Amino acid sequence: MAKISTFGMNAAFQLGFERIADVRGITSVVSLFKNSMILSGIYLQIRPDKTAYIGKTNNMPARFEQHLARGVVIEELAFMPVLAKYVDEKEKQLIALAEKKGIPLDNLALRERHLENRKNLKSILNDSELNDWLNPQEKSTGSGLWLQTYHGMHPGLRHQLDLARAHPVWPQIFPAAKYFVQHIIPKPKETYDDFWSACAYTRKIEETFSSVIRVHAGSLTLLNLGSYRVAPFEPWGWIDCKKDDLMATGYTLNRLKTDFPYANIIDEDNFVRIGTSTRLLLTVIEKLKKPLRQTTLTAMNNALLQKGNLALECLLCY
Repeated sequence: MAKISTFGMNAAFQLGFERIADVRGITSVVSLFKNSMILSGIYLQIRPDKTAYIGKTNNMPARFEQHLARGVVIEELAFMPVLAKYVDEKEKQLIALAEKKGIPLDNLALRERHLENRKNLKSILNDSELNDWLNPQEKSTGSGLWLQTYHGMHPGLRHQLDLARAHPVWPQIFPAAKYFVQHIIPKPKETYDDFWSACAYTRKIEETFSSVIRVHAGSLTLLNLGSYRVAPFEPWGWIDCKKDDLMATGYTLNRLKTDFPYANIIDEDNFVRIGTSTRLLLTVIEKLKKPLRQTTLTAMNNALLQKGNLALECLLCY
């Protein structure tokens, strides 16, 4: 027999059962009661999901077989002999004690009580909110705009966006791109396509880094998100920020390396490129919000050299 679980021993001890037995694979417990004068009492079952069940019976061996016949899986069993006329009261006492001790119980009566006490859904979701939720297109202008834009684009641009959304790292990088657009670019809904753009994935297998989403302003790539060829499922990204804008907020290369030890910091003439995993890049963007906004604003004053994917830009704005 397997060793009795710590959960089973603890539950039995706290509820006053003298012993607990391993009954895995057993179809009858008659042998456990050969010398017993009383078969009535309270039993404690330990089930596979580490929950307990407390029940009463006038015949423990027969009750055990009834549970098995209903498909109940019992790993451990404890029994407390109690005269038949007292089992009802004793069962109530032990269930109350188990609840007080914090022992998770699987008793049906407790589940029904929980259902009776739980909140009514209508107290959380009123008729108006329910109607809005069931008819999202009536008020969801952002969703409608991006779908209209998507279907109105050239098939090649639609294909590029489809490839981007199918890329393994899309679920991790899209929220980061959206965060960047909505926190770093001024009034993105009014300025996209004229002052900033976003490009979707273009397959270039030979390149070391595969871009999935890129955000541009003027001739500058503000944000580049994707993955490396050697680790295609690991989201990665980098941002560019002007040195002058960083210095104006007190940042030097040494301070950047100190504040962002997990990032790859590259000095490129008038700009500093900061690259790291997409998850950590969000922290960099948040801490460098002011200099990034200044760099972006300066870049947006120049002519936009690269048109983007309008549907992607809508997704990032709304």
